[in-house]
Amino acid sequence: MAKAQITSTRDAARAFVRALMTHKSVPVRQLAGDDSRFVSVDGRSLHYTQRGCGAPIILIHGFAGSTYTWRELIPLLAPTHTVYAVDLLGFGLSDKPADGDYSMAGQGRLIIGFVEALGLQQPVLAGHSMGVLVAAFAALSSPARIGSLVLIGPSFYHGRPPPSATRLFFPFALVVAKLFYMKGMRRKSLQRCYYDQSLITDELLDHYLKPAGTSGAAAALARMIRTSVGSEGDGEVCVRLRLPTLLVWGRYDGIVPLADAERVRQEIEGSQLAVIDDAGHMVQEEKPQEVAAAILNFLRRG
Repeated sequence: MAKAQITSTRDAARAFVRALMTHKSVPVRQLAGDDSRFVSVDGRSLHYTQRGCGAPIILIHGFAGSTYTWRELIPLLAPTHTVYAVDLLGFGLSDKPADGDYSMAGQGRLIIGFVEALGLQQPVLAGHSMGVLVAAFAALSSPARIGSLVLIGPSFYHGRPPPSATRLFFPFALVVAKLFYMKGMRRKSLQRCYYDQSLITDELLDHYLKPAGTSGAAAALARMIRTSVGSEGDGEVCVRLRLPTLLVWGRYDGIVPLADAERVRQEIEGSQLAVIDDAGHMVQEEKPQEVAAAILNFLRRG
């Protein structure tokens, strides 16, 4: 065996062992910021932030994300809207139950519960990547409660692990989840998401990985991989949506290719498309000014 192969094998073995080790968890409240709020929905604690005034917009992050992904966009929307950024069940500072329903439909129901708990009137649901599916399922379950949709980098056809991931069994699903929450692996995953690679700093990685230290984070991700990833998100979701919809795409999206844009636009009747130049899958972080302008123009016309 070549030296490089031996080194690679040893590194993989070390990573596997580290993934199996138990690490001390960090209390959620210790990581909460000054703007952190918590609300109970169906017996689950959901973390969210709130800023601004005006008609409500709810921001829903993607796979293994958190409210952090919206940090640049929130200040641009807050002057005219009340902006709520919510951590999905199993992510960020929200609850991470071992027996949680991490299906997109289940997450969508929690978003509707969030709307009801806060007494919001027909909010805009703005989702990114996997959060698009959550927003879509929420809208399909209670269309009268939602005003419109903003779908950023929609992962209806791409950007999700294969169905074979659901066949992983313990402890391998847990190992995969823990490996994903390690700095080196997370860096590699984010490199596919950003057009501007200079944005992937140690500080950014630290922020993305903070919630990974909370109790149940890896176990929740493992359950999600095994029970829901790859099982939803086909075209039937698109064609059933009837709310006013804006699609936002980074021109150089390496996760959900721009080639999907016209297909999705045609399948969501009456939807509008905004393509943002010099941006990848994390378009809301790379080009927040342009994304905010697209959203506000859409809402003004609507």
